[in-house]
Amino acid sequence: MNKKLLALICLVAGSACAQILPSQGTTPSAPDDWLLSPGPAWYYRASPSPTPRELVYRKPTPAEDEVVRKAQSLLPNSAGKAMALVSGNEVVWYGFKPPASRSRFFHGFSMGKTVTAMAVGKAICQGKLKLDTVTADVLPELKNTDLGAATVRDLLRMSSGTWEGNKDSTVWSKEEREAIDTKRSNWLTFLATSRAGTAEKSVFGKRKPGSDYAYHSTDPLALGLLLGRATGTTYAKWVEQEVLHAAGTASPAVVGQDHTELGQGDGTVRMTFEDWLRFAMWVKESQTASGCFGDFVREATKTQITDRAKMGRIGFLGYGYLTWIGTLPTNNSYWAVGYGGQRIGWNPDNNRMLIAFSNVENYMDEIYKLYGDWARLP
Repeated sequence: MNKKLLALICLVAGSACAQILPSQGTTPSAPDDWLLSPGPAWYYRASPSPTPRELVYRKPTPAEDEVVRKAQSLLPNSAGKAMALVSGNEVVWYGFKPPASRSRFFHGFSMGKTVTAMAVGKAICQGKLKLDTVTADVLPELKNTDLGAATVRDLLRMSSGTWEGNKDSTVWSKEEREAIDTKRSNWLTFLATSRAGTAEKSVFGKRKPGSDYAYHSTDPLALGLLLGRATGTTYAKWVEQEVLHAAGTASPAVVGQDHTELGQGDGTVRMTFEDWLRFAMWVKESQTASGCFGDFVREATKTQITDRAKMGRIGFLGYGYLTWIGTLPTNNSYWAVGYGGQRIGWNPDNNRMLIAFSNVENYMDEIYKLYGDWARLP
């Protein structure tokens, strides 16, 4: 069976082979059945915020008109499904390509890692975790794994030192994922018993936590479990309360978890497009806010670790806390990045943002150019 077709069947059925990520050749892709899916039935359905953020829409200024016209041309002539240009708290332009619409869920894929980072920041600021908290101190089930020695900061920087995983950044086999999706295992048992919890080998022996950057699912998965144990609630409910409600979501959302309610923190959040805009605005406001959480977001959105050989392949200069840092022309920009071409780009210099959801990650150069044109405006 064609690999892409198999992947779609797996997703629609919510079945165990959902780890097979589709592609067009070697280019990551997110077909509509993935991008606009509400996810498996056992995922948590989050409620809207009790105090939804009102979105303000305005017409572009003469200086913004040219960039808006470029966006209006790019959307129908690319793999894009939905795009927006935002300035501060104002939506200057947005557009959809069917079947995408305002009412559909949009799967953020690994943009959900940035959601997890924000949830960790909230836990730190409420005294439930620290950056130097050791994983096994909270999750003693992992004390006999190499992963158990990693700190929260190591996990946020993708530097646990553990096995780098599959080519698509997942860290499970078909059989391991099948066991989780059919209730025979869960995410904690998986990390305690699988290769994912073991150290990557190098010429100098086992990698140590904090020494090397490696983008993979293990570290955010571990953070999701840490959040559940440290906060006394589930990962999904913590994200709902401390991130989605704080951002002022106006519609239900979906947050990934297994059948035992252990969170899947590596990128499973689904929201309406407008609620992704609300999330983007909230992160932007938090990045300039005073206090503990503002300090955390400022650290999260600047370079914490670099590996130019790896990061340069997708056009970034560094990595913060589950968030990518820097792309021309604004090297201090920060990005939430999702498989298949999902992007949120923030320019902290003038609070301009670009949001894009896509079917195929084959036009990112054009997205980054559009972002650059938008970010350069006053």
